[in-house]
Amino acid sequence: MKTLIRVLAILLMLCCILVLVPSGSFAEIVTIPLNADKGIAPYPEGYLSSTEYEDPSIHVTIGTGKIYRTNYWYARVKIANASQLRTHMAGSFTKKDERTIASHASKVKPVLCIDGDNFPERDGVGFVARQGVVYLMANDRVESRSKRRLDVLIIDDQGDLHILKQASNADIEGFEGTIVQGFSFGPGLIIDGAVQDDFVDMGNAPLKEARRACIAQTGPLEYLCIICEGPEDRSVKPKVGLTIPQFTELVSSFEGIQNAYMLDGGSAAGMIFRDQKVNPNGKSRPLKDILYFASAYVPDPEPEETADPEATAAP
Repeated sequence: MKTLIRVLAILLMLCCILVLVPSGSFAEIVTIPLNADKGIAPYPEGYLSSTEYEDPSIHVTIGTGKIYRTNYWYARVKIANASQLRTHMAGSFTKKDERTIASHASKVKPVLCIDGDNFPERDGVGFVARQGVVYLMANDRVESRSKRRLDVLIIDDQGDLHILKQASNADIEGFEGTIVQGFSFGPGLIIDGAVQDDFVDMGNAPLKEARRACIAQTGPLEYLCIICEGPEDRSVKPKVGLTIPQFTELVSSFEGIQNAYMLDGGSAAGMIFRDQKVNPNGKSRPLKDILYFASAYVPDPEPEETADPEATAAP
């Protein structure tokens, strides 16, 4: 009897082990190294429609609307970890290489990308960090209207957006966190939940109707990218496009935004999803960099096909 009980106990343990041991699945969500050239390319089956992509690591939906005669497009993005929010620049930091946004996208295969701050235009007055490397510190000298201190966007290792208004070196050095990306363009449109309204001219033509683009954060690892059309896109009168106050009005109409930061505008502004421009294919100029969201999902490998022994047997 004791022997039978002992055998049954062993069988029960073996059953538990079989249940707990993984079944050989290799699917996982990875952390993409900072120095990786790109993330994991989107999977064709992840495209649920022409305006939606989803895999276990990322979900993107595209929408559109109209304000002040001007069409706009937005993308809601949810990612699994901060390494999926990345940047790409053409060539090295010191070289003047530039690419169209479509060419940038072809290099990194993003789920979604948007133009960056085109940092060569900063003329040494901004703060530039890409993928954990700081390339340029803010210039504390204020020499002219075009050389004013710029609003700086910092993206940290948690994927959170922080906006430092007209930042100096001391402001950046005092940042408590790990800087992964640093942008100098702006202005900050919404800072810590407060909608901004004091837009001085920093060479970004605040009162000109233009194509505008921004990135915003709505929650942990949740983002909103917005772009509007401009005079480059339609030859109608009156011209389309938004001033910075109008663009801020648009951005603030979306609920839950904690921080929103304007990126390079005009003919440099672009957004790509499913290898196509979301905004119209109007005039587009090359730029130095993009900001993009990558997949981080590695699925199960496809099972190898085995030969049918009856099909291969000799007659």
